[in-house]
Amino acid sequence: MKKLLILAFFTLLAYSYTYDYTGMKCEHKYKCSQMKSCKEAYFYLEVCRVKKLDRDNDGIPCEKLCK
Repeated sequence: MKKLLILAFFTLLAYSYTYDYTGMKCEHKYKCSQMKSCKEAYFYLEVCRVKKLDRDNDGIPCEKLCK
């Protein structure tokens, strides 16, 4: 039971560590060279679903921008 509670805690912690995308909207951007920040790249990956920003499918978009 204790292990389950610890796992649940870390799962909730991981979900609470996200960017605040207030004021951002999906536009016609599909390349990392069009991104101005790592935050914008995450927005396009997570909200706009531009999957090709994460070529190796590790959850991190635009590897050079989001070091």
